[in-house]
Amino acid sequence: MGRTLPPLLLLGLFLLRPLHAEVGRREVFAAIGSSVLLDPEHEANLSNSEIIWNFTGSNGNLVTILDYVPNHPMEEPNNHFKSRLHFNSSTGSLILNHLNPSDQGVYTIILDDKLIRITDLSLIEPLAEPLINVTFVDTTIELTCKVSVGKASSILWRKDAEVIRNGQHYQLVRNNSKLIISEASKSDCGIYTCTVENPVSKKNYSYSLTIYGAALLHRYTKILSITALITAAAALACKIISSWFLAKIISLQFLQLELRALQFIFLIGAFVCWIWGEGASEMTVCTLVFLCLLLIVLLFSSCRMKACDTRLNKIWIVKPCHLILMVAVSPLGGIIVMGLSVSLIAETVKRAAEGCEPAANLQRNIIPAVGILLVSFVILFAHHIIYRKLNKRIAGTPLIAPSVKDPDGLYHSELKGHFLKTTVTNEEQL
Repeated sequence: MGRTLPPLLLLGLFLLRPLHAEVGRREVFAAIGSSVLLDPEHEANLSNSEIIWNFTGSNGNLVTILDYVPNHPMEEPNNHFKSRLHFNSSTGSLILNHLNPSDQGVYTIILDDKLIRITDLSLIEPLAEPLINVTFVDTTIELTCKVSVGKASSILWRKDAEVIRNGQHYQLVRNNSKLIISEASKSDCGIYTCTVENPVSKKNYSYSLTIYGAALLHRYTKILSITALITAAAALACKIISSWFLAKIISLQFLQLELRALQFIFLIGAFVCWIWGEGASEMTVCTLVFLCLLLIVLLFSSCRMKACDTRLNKIWIVKPCHLILMVAVSPLGGIIVMGLSVSLIAETVKRAAEGCEPAANLQRNIIPAVGILLVSFVILFAHHIIYRKLNKRIAGTPLIAPSVKDPDGLYHSELKGHFLKTTVTNEEQL
């Protein structure tokens, strides 16, 4: 068995290593859980030389890892390194597997009582996949690159394929872990990649940055336009069915009138969102005023009181009012609503394509539109039930003479069905 140098001699050799011309020293990095090659980088064949590998850990204790003497059985290594070593006698190299934090320290190789190599082994936690957190503050966007495991020694940012440099528009802070984009615009849209690196690992993560601008209002515009489109189609279907097959069903006529009002309400809401997001123009304001007139005329044309109906008949004689009434109560109003709805939907899709908003998801817009319609139909159904009960109650009330409480001299029985009769009469007159 080979000789083991006294600890004092080893310590002296370690302290005097800078003065030894042939002693080489290098720093090696390895990842925890991986393997590392400790190589003396000696050109000659060392099979006939005595080789001793020693280790000095953070506690300062000197431990002999391996003692190799030619033509002699090799001693079992220290328990800490047992079954984790692979030794090559010809090169003198040592492979240490399954590294753990306690393996960090100084490794020395002594060849025939001569110190030839010192290796400083530093163990580093390998990096996990990074993530990018995004924060929007007015027109400033902050992208933060975070790593849950390990510590990055360098962080590099790229936009698409171009490396981002620190400047006025792009600011890199906190050791490049945070990227600040000042006064962000749609030109800043793109793929931002964060690359983190340490001596034992390298990871990257990409994030697609979208500048939404007024996209939220565009989405509201699209949802309300889809709702108006479906409502107008339903009103037109009710008109066709009631005209061809079921003209005497009062419930269908009632639903048709309510749908006409709803189609204008939804489209007016869509134009309000559009003007709010894009700003007012002469065309959009005129269209909005025209839709409001159609809605007001439709509501007033359905007035239940005879006195109100008499006053309205005087107004409808004027040709402009007559034209507006004709559009409001006829299928032409629904066709106009459908055309304007399709135009708004196409315009919102065009705006999204000009910027860098994500591709339009039809399901994302149709589901809220259907939800709005369902709620509206529930309200219409409840209104219809209340209306029918009120009619039944009025029909069962005996006729009474005019009194102070009834200044117009109207009988309750005359109110029954007048809401629908007025609308049907207006349509027949047109």
